[in-house]
Amino acid sequence: MMFRIFSHRVAWLALVVSLGIGALFAHTMWSMRDDHWAYQLRTNTNLSSTLAKGLEWSLEAVDLSLQKTAVALQETQALEEGGQAPSPTVLLDVLWRDMQASHILVLDLQGRVVHRAQGVQSVGKQFVSHDFFQAFRTGNHQGVFIGQPTRTLIMGEYVLPVAREVRNKYGLPVGVVVGTLRMQELNAWLSTMDLGAHSGVNVIREDGLILTRFPYLDSDTPQTLAGSDNLARFLASPQGSFVAVAVIDGVQRLYTHHRVGRFPVVVNVAQSTDSIVQGWVRSAWWLGLFELLLMASCVGLAVMFSRELARRAVIESDLFTEKERMRLTLQSIGDAVVCTDAQGRITYLNPVAKQLTGLSAQEVLGQPIEWLHAPHDDAALSSSASPLRQALARGHAVERVRTAVIHRLSGQRLEMEESASPVLSASGAVLGGVVVLRDVTQAAAQEARMRQLAFHDVLTGLPNRLLLQDRAQQVMVHARRTGAMLAVVYLDLDHFKQVNDQWGHRAGDAALVHAAQALQAAVRESDTVCRLGGDEFVVLLPELASQEHLLSIAHKIQQACAEPFVWEGQSHTMHASGGVALFPQHAQSWDALLHCADMTMYAAKQAGRHQIRMYEAAGRSSLLTRTGEPDAA
Repeated sequence: MMFRIFSHRVAWLALVVSLGIGALFAHTMWSMRDDHWAYQLRTNTNLSSTLAKGLEWSLEAVDLSLQKTAVALQETQALEEGGQAPSPTVLLDVLWRDMQASHILVLDLQGRVVHRAQGVQSVGKQFVSHDFFQAFRTGNHQGVFIGQPTRTLIMGEYVLPVAREVRNKYGLPVGVVVGTLRMQELNAWLSTMDLGAHSGVNVIREDGLILTRFPYLDSDTPQTLAGSDNLARFLASPQGSFVAVAVIDGVQRLYTHHRVGRFPVVVNVAQSTDSIVQGWVRSAWWLGLFELLLMASCVGLAVMFSRELARRAVIESDLFTEKERMRLTLQSIGDAVVCTDAQGRITYLNPVAKQLTGLSAQEVLGQPIEWLHAPHDDAALSSSASPLRQALARGHAVERVRTAVIHRLSGQRLEMEESASPVLSASGAVLGGVVVLRDVTQAAAQEARMRQLAFHDVLTGLPNRLLLQDRAQQVMVHARRTGAMLAVVYLDLDHFKQVNDQWGHRAGDAALVHAAQALQAAVRESDTVCRLGGDEFVVLLPELASQEHLLSIAHKIQQACAEPFVWEGQSHTMHASGGVALFPQHAQSWDALLHCADMTMYAAKQAGRHQIRMYEAAGRSSLLTRTGEPDAA
């Protein structure tokens, strides 16, 4: 299945897009992490710099008080030797009051307090064991010394000792002056820095002793970084930053450190790397889930598209097979098939349609369907007469409508039985149409011949008794409605038997055809000449203007029957005897009217032939017209 899915280019494209989205997401998230890290580094650097500068100012203030105190003690000693000095305690109180230094004490060489500011431990207490005293007693330290935080200088409160050595005018050490920074105030200041869990600020002496750290709890047990790589990095440069694991608790942190001016102290901001990336990780998770959803959507869409393409490929294959089957069917079918669009313009002709019309596909493509029913120089059939137009308009099939097609090359007129059906969409909209043309020329000719045989005389082609009766009924209805004169002439050829006896039946048939043609030529187009059988003929004369009009036509009929008949070089003249009956004067029905004319014809025969007589009531008749001399019998 996966092989089929990835056989489509769209699947590979979706995979590439998904990988691109993943790469873009990874790049974006890493860039965000770098930006977040850089921002936090700048923030921590600024914070450590600010803390170092603030601590430097505080230490500078204490150290300045210590230096003034040491100078004052040295000058007091010189004055004492000259006998002019006031009491040192009074002088120091005035000095400390002016400097507003309330936490300063002076130690002698035995570590005892010899002078103190208000609030410092009582005079005589020894501080010989404290690190700030021992640093100067050994003589290894010069300048200011930052001692270990202690509670012994100010009762009940942690302070940070700041000490300097006191020398006399000869440069010999005579004691130590000690000032303090209140750890409570320092820690309160540091507590305003919220750096996250497992993060804080450290104040470290150069030998690794942690003077204070926040937000960790105070402890009487000193903690030191002596000998650690982290301390070496802190002391390697005045300021800097690095990532390392803490010596005390093993937490990885980002350290940014600054040396506190000229003092042997380093301030560092230690922020847990977990707290730095915590927000970034949260965002990365949410964005990662969204990115995975997006990638999964791309892959899912690729699978859907691949399945859809596979389904369409199957459908296209089926459609192609069906199209081929339809093409072969249309090419093999015996009827002409024409396809059109929704506007009735031709789009396809099968081979039979091309053969029947004598047209090629190039000639008719885009032409209206009516173009098939007339030659190029004739006007097309009206749209209302086209079965296809009716089918497109009605939305359903039109079956077996008789139409005609002219073959464009031979000019032959072909009778067609046309069926048309609309092609509808699923919603019922008309998409096009299909026309099926079946050549019924021979069938139509056969039908016409059968109709001819059914209603016409085989020998003469004249209407027979059935057709005569049908036409008579029609003209009788018309005559009854309009009052027009209607006459029936019943004729019988005189001496016809002699032609048969003398020259044979073929000559008799020719004589009958000759008489039929003469009669048709003698009457009007609206008149009907009928052969009832043998040598008997009936002429139906509707719409007669007057009696004289009837007499004129009867005379023409008599003259036509008297035209000579030539057979094999020999001429023979035939006459006719006839009887005339009028509707409705002589009869009200056709049978009665024909009977009256028949009786009158027999009366003409008995009266000597070669004449046409008019029927009168009670079987009587009167002469209407005569030709030649009457026969003797």
